[in-house]
Amino acid sequence: MKILSIVVPTYNVEKYLERCLNSLLYNENILKDIELIIVNDGSKDKSLSIAKKYEKKYSETVIIIDKENGGHGSTINAGLKIATGKYFRVIDSDDWVNIDDFYLYIDELKKHDEDIILTDYNKELLYSGEINEFKYKSLEYNKTYNLNKFNFKILDQDYFFMATTTFKTEKLRKSNLFLDEKTFYVDMEFILLPILQMDTMVYLNFNIYRYFIGRPDQSINIQSYVRNRMHHEKVVKRLLEFYRNIPRKNSRSIYVKTILIQLLNSHYSIYCKAKLTSQNDVKEIKEFDKYLKNNYCELYENLRNEHRYIKWNQKTFFLFSQIFNNIMSRIANKFDYIKMNRGEKVEKN
Repeated sequence: MKILSIVVPTYNVEKYLERCLNSLLYNENILKDIELIIVNDGSKDKSLSIAKKYEKKYSETVIIIDKENGGHGSTINAGLKIATGKYFRVIDSDDWVNIDDFYLYIDELKKHDEDIILTDYNKELLYSGEINEFKYKSLEYNKTYNLNKFNFKILDQDYFFMATTTFKTEKLRKSNLFLDEKTFYVDMEFILLPILQMDTMVYLNFNIYRYFIGRPDQSINIQSYVRNRMHHEKVVKRLLEFYRNIPRKNSRSIYVKTILIQLLNSHYSIYCKAKLTSQNDVKEIKEFDKYLKNNYCELYENLRNEHRYIKWNQKTFFLFSQIFNNIMSRIANKFDYIKMNRGEKVEKN
C-alpha cells in the first residue's frame, strides 16, 4: 500500500503545473511511497500533455484521470474514488510543496495511524513577494489528540485548512465525502464534512504546503467572490444543514460553528463591503438574511454580535450597503472599537 495519495486538481495551469509536479517528485526515495493522481478537469491548454510526460517518466507513481470539466470538487471526488494510499491530501496545481520537508514528512507518516495529520504552510503573495507562515498556536507538535475529548474552542480561528490537512483515506470514505461539483469554495466542505468520522489527530513539525496567492483569476479574489457569490451561498447552506444535524453534545459542533460564523461573515461581506448596490443585490442579501434568521436563529445572533457592521445593515434593511456603500457601518464599527479600547461597555443586541 502507498502511504500517501495526492490529488492534483488541474485546469488550464500549463504555466504552473511543472513546478508543482517537480516539487512532489523531487526526491526519488519517496516515489514508491506516494501515489500522485493528476485529475485533468477538461483543460484547454497544454496541461494534459505536460501531465502525460510525468506519467510516462514516473509510471509507478503518477496516474492521470482525464475528464470533462466539473470543477474543483469533482477532481477531488474522482481522485478519492481511486486512491489507494493510507492517507489522502490535495495539492492544487498552481501551488507546490517544500522539498526540504516533504520527503521527511512522507517518512514520518509511516509511523502514524491518526485520522488527521496537521502540518504548517506558507502563503506566498504573488505581487508583493511577501511570505506568511501559518502555525497552529494552540497545538503541541507530535502530541496525539483524542477528538472525542478535544476542546475545539482552543483552536479559535485556526481551523483545519486544505493546505494543512492530511486525512486517513478510509475515514474519508466512511464519511461518504462527496463535494459539490461545478461549484467554487468546496475546500470548506472538504475540511468540515468528514469531521464526525475523525477520532484522532496529530500536529507534525513540518512546513509542507506553499500556497500561491494573488492571481487575478483565483476564486478567493474579491471580484471572483462577487461573480460567484451564489456558489458561496450554496456551500454555506450545505454546511448549515450539516451543522443542524450535529448533536450539540458533540464537541465537534463547536468547531463547525466557529467556521460557519467566519463563512457567514464572508458572505455578508461580499454584499456589504464589495459595493454591490443594485436592487437585485440587496434583494439577494435580504433573502439570505431572512433565511438565516428563520432557520438558524442562534448563529444569526452570534454573527450579528461578533460582526456589528452586519447588524447595522440589518437595522436599515441593507440601505447602508445600497446607498452609502457601508460607510456608516464602518463608522459604527470604529466607534465600537474606540469604546472597547476605553473599557466602555458595547451594546450587544
